[in-house]
Amino acid sequence: MDLPFGNELPELDVLIVGAGLSGLTSAVKILNKVDTLNVKIIEEGSMPGGQLSSEGNRFVQQDQSELIAFLTQLNVAVNERKESDRNESLNRCWELDRGLTSTLAKFELWRYIHMLDLRMNKFDSRYKYRTRIPTMERHICQNLFFSLSRKFMYNLVTLASGVSAKDIKYDEFMCLCSTSGGLSVLVDLYLTMPKSLLSLSCRSLLRALLEKLRHNEIQYDAKAIKVQHFKNYVLVTDSTGQRHIAQAVILAIPWNKVESLEFEPQLPRHYRTIGRGKAKRQTGQITQFFLRYDHSYWITQGYSGLFLNVDPFVVGYESNSLHYSGYMLHTEEQAGTVRDTVLDVLAEQFGEEMLDPMNYKQLTCELSSTLHTPQVKPWNRVIWSSSASAANSNRNLMGGAVESGLRAAINALFVIRPQVVEWQDLSDVHERNRYAGVSTSYISGLLSRLNLYNIAYYSVFVVGLICVLSYSYNQSV
Repeated sequence: MDLPFGNELPELDVLIVGAGLSGLTSAVKILNKVDTLNVKIIEEGSMPGGQLSSEGNRFVQQDQSELIAFLTQLNVAVNERKESDRNESLNRCWELDRGLTSTLAKFELWRYIHMLDLRMNKFDSRYKYRTRIPTMERHICQNLFFSLSRKFMYNLVTLASGVSAKDIKYDEFMCLCSTSGGLSVLVDLYLTMPKSLLSLSCRSLLRALLEKLRHNEIQYDAKAIKVQHFKNYVLVTDSTGQRHIAQAVILAIPWNKVESLEFEPQLPRHYRTIGRGKAKRQTGQITQFFLRYDHSYWITQGYSGLFLNVDPFVVGYESNSLHYSGYMLHTEEQAGTVRDTVLDVLAEQFGEEMLDPMNYKQLTCELSSTLHTPQVKPWNRVIWSSSASAANSNRNLMGGAVESGLRAAINALFVIRPQVVEWQDLSDVHERNRYAGVSTSYISGLLSRLNLYNIAYYSVFVVGLICVLSYSYNQSV
C-alpha cells in the first residue's frame, strides 16, 4: 500500500497509545537506548497500569525471562512465594472439593486438561486454522460429564481468551494456550498458585516504571479516536480533539480496541481479517478486589485462604495475614453487584465477619480478546503491542506484556533511529517455541482421550448392542 506524504512536521519521536504494562515497558526501553527522544503516552483511563492494579501482588513463573530481567533492571524485588507455617497445613476452599461427585469431577477435569496439554506441540502462532472445527463449548461437553467440571472449563476459557466458550473455536483456544505456555501454566497462575511461583508487588512495579518516566508526559483521559498514516509521520487524534504528530506510533492496546479506531488509509486486508467469524464476539469483564480485615477469618474456619467458587466465578487468596485479594469474572450488566457478590460468597465459607471488611478496593477492566494471531510485524510507522495483541509467548500474561513492549520499542527505534539497534536487542525479542523437541507417543495420546464421558457413552452402546444381539439370537433359536 502506497502512503501519501504529509505536510506537517512531527513534534514527537514516538507516541505510545496505552499506559498499561506493555506501553510503559516500550517507553522505558526506548529511553534506555536514547534518552534524548521525545516520547509521549496517552491513556484513555484516569490512571496508569491498565490491568496492573496498584494494589496486591502478581505471580510469575521462573521461566518468564524477559519479565524477570526487566524487573531486575527496574530494581523491583521478585521473591519466592512463601506461605506461613499455619497455612501449609490447612486446606484450600474450592467448590470442586465439595459434594458427592467432587472427586470424579476433579478426576475428569484434570484428565481433560492433561489431554489438551499433550496436544499443544502442534499449535503455535503460525498454525493454520482448520474449517468445520467445534467451539470450545461443544468440545467441553463432548469430553466432560459433570456440570461442575464443565462450568469450571467454561470460566477458564473466558479467563484466558476474553470471550465465552461458545464464541471461540477449539483451534483458536489451543493456539492461545500454546502461546501462553500451556493450559497447566494458566491454571497455576490463575487458580492453584503453587509455591513455585514468584511474587512481586504491583505497587512497587508501577512506582518504578513511573519513576523512570518522570520527565515524560503521560496524558490521561485521552482516548485515541483516529489514526492517519503518512509516509513520513503518523497523526493521532484523541477524544479531547488534540492532534499528536509522531515519527512512529505504538498501539499498546488490545486488538478489540485497535479495531474500534478509525484508520486513514484503511488497515491492509491481512490486518482486518486476522480474527475468525463474521459476528462480533462479546468480551467479558474482570474485577480485581482487595480486602483488609482485622483478623484472618479464613484461618479461623480452617482454610489456607485459597478460594474458588465456580458459579459465579470468584477466585481469592491471602495476600498476607490481614489482606485478602482475588478477582471475579462477570458481564458488564453485573458490574454494579460485584462487591456484594464477592462478600456473600466469601462469607458463606469463611463466616459472616467477611461481610464487613475494614477496607475494600476494586478495579474493573474489560477482558482482552485474543481471538487473533499475534501481530508481530508493524504496519510501516504503526507498531502493535500489548500482551493480548502482539505477544507470541506468555500471551495475555505479564511476561507477554513485557515481551511485546520490548519488541515494539525495537521496531520503533528501527523507524526513527536504526543506528542504535544492536544484535542483542534482536535476540532479546525472538520467538521461542516451548514445545520444540517435545513429542507425544501414540499410546499416550490415545489414553489421554479416555474420560468418564466417553467411557459411559461407549459402555452403554456396547451393553445395548450385546442385549440386542442376545435377544436376536434367542428369537432365532
